[in-house]
Amino acid sequence: MPALPRFLCFALAVAFAGLAGARAQSLLPPERVSLETVVAFQPLSANWRLAGGLAGDPRTEKNLVAADGTGVLVCNPSKDAHGHLLTAWEHGDLEIDLDFLLPPGANSGVYLQGRYEVQLFDSWGVREPKSSDCGGIYERWDPARGAGKEGYEGHAPKANAARAPGLWQHLHIEFEAPRFDASGKKSANARFLKVTLNGLVVQENVEVTGPTRSAAFADEKPTGPLMIQGDHASVAVRAIAVKRGNPERVGTQDLHYKLYAGDFKAVGDYDAQRPTAEGVPASFAHTAVEKTGKFALVFTGTMNAPRVGTYAFAVESASVARLLVDGRAVVVPLEKGSQPGQITLAAGAHSFRLDLLHQSNNRPALELVAEGSGISAHTLTARAAQRPADVAAGGRGRPRQLLVEPKDRVLVQRGFVPFDPKKHLYTASIGSPAGVHYAYDFETGALLRAWRGSFLDTFEMWDGRGENQLAKPVGATLTLNGKPTVALIEFAQIGDWPDQAEALWSSQGYTLEPDGQPVFLAKLADIAVRDRIAAAPEGRGLARRLEFKGSLPSWSVWVLLAEGETITPQPGGGGWIIGDRAWYLDWPANAPQLPVVRTRHDHAQLAVPLTSATLDKPLTYSIVW
Repeated sequence: MPALPRFLCFALAVAFAGLAGARAQSLLPPERVSLETVVAFQPLSANWRLAGGLAGDPRTEKNLVAADGTGVLVCNPSKDAHGHLLTAWEHGDLEIDLDFLLPPGANSGVYLQGRYEVQLFDSWGVREPKSSDCGGIYERWDPARGAGKEGYEGHAPKANAARAPGLWQHLHIEFEAPRFDASGKKSANARFLKVTLNGLVVQENVEVTGPTRSAAFADEKPTGPLMIQGDHASVAVRAIAVKRGNPERVGTQDLHYKLYAGDFKAVGDYDAQRPTAEGVPASFAHTAVEKTGKFALVFTGTMNAPRVGTYAFAVESASVARLLVDGRAVVVPLEKGSQPGQITLAAGAHSFRLDLLHQSNNRPALELVAEGSGISAHTLTARAAQRPADVAAGGRGRPRQLLVEPKDRVLVQRGFVPFDPKKHLYTASIGSPAGVHYAYDFETGALLRAWRGSFLDTFEMWDGRGENQLAKPVGATLTLNGKPTVALIEFAQIGDWPDQAEALWSSQGYTLEPDGQPVFLAKLADIAVRDRIAAAPEGRGLARRLEFKGSLPSWSVWVLLAEGETITPQPGGGGWIIGDRAWYLDWPANAPQLPVVRTRHDHAQLAVPLTSATLDKPLTYSIVW
């Protein structure tokens, strides 16, 4: 019985936080759509071709230059060739991930079932996005509504998560197809359960009553092909992965419960005891059983698998949990929470036992999630009723927030910053009215991440005792390397960059300019460092200025500008492309310093050596994403 990767445990230990009707956390791996050939698609029109990547300069050029090879689909429409890309297969429910790249001003879209569009658009820098911006659910269109009223039912993204032209962006969509009864009459509208753009959820639980504008089909059906628009402008796509589902669900029946009051240390410790209460629950939910304090709750019954195949199960709860199916452990308990698992089931009835061991005085939660081959992830347990706090927050289970927004000046908010693999403690988040923000680490002088849109969610800094003290970015983040910005390197070209700050490094705090803009101060040996990081003009990036004063030590002193799998010069000069078109580093043409690319192990580093000739000359550059 193979288990899911352990890293999923932490995400799945949190109580389900979706809106009513939202699909549960996906558990089984997706199917990769091969782009080595085009067999997965209907015959391509001449504006589409396979490529190995992109050449030219998609940051500035409106037509994409395709490099030889496979793995990427590139579209350059023309007057004579402007067909859409449609899959050879059809889908109903669909979960899809893909990467896309847009040149300046580009306009395209992903159409679920060829009918319902998620907009792809060069929306970089837009402060107030509309339904026509990237991540929007495009409008429906009816000329009969009258001039100026033709468009309706469009849904703007919650925030603008779009990145700069010429960078790869990631789109994740969870889509529920319209439902039809036995006579073919539509019984439920299509629904976008979730749309995530570059890691930020921009749409949730959006219902669409019919095909959006420029759909390939005017009618609605249970299935249809996936379509990517190819007639408006150039676009490139890659890394397409899908999970196709249908309305089938795992059912439960013959439910029974046993409640054991007490502080039990492990699952099963209560089996030999007489239960405090038992019976038939009104629903498959922990709230259907009266209880207080610490307890163990055991549900037993029968689950019905609609078809033979692999099924994955997870218990979404902060309490310890275990699931047995036909006497076999599928979800296994951990010290806190549980680990999801998989099992192969024949079609039909299977006995199950679900244990929930609640060892704290916090409010318990329980969701049992199932997913099968070709069956979308769904919950078997009934959802808990709304609490007043949830209603006040605007919806069922919606995570509560305490937003901090810079209005008329730059804000410096101290607080712990979540950063893999552990949170950073000596940090500050800096927000600007321009809508460009970042997190800074005093221990290393490193820029940890940058983002646009809303600034910070500080709810975890104040909830209860504020145990986690996390200052969470609200926008789509660009995560950087987190290594010390200035370091002593014994062997200039081959020495490893340290992961921790030098013993000779010390933060000296920061000063504030009149508008609240911080300038960070530090020392490395006898070198004084001034570090100013601020929003670039028009909020389209961050501008950094580093100043150094003092004397150089005997070891080489280097400044780390960027790290990535690859670092390549931008066409025509002006800076570098970091990683696989993840972000740009712009470098002034007249700068006295000359960065070099250091290759270490499986990554590249862009760095500047400090010399006596350039020590007193400011080092300036911009981060653009």
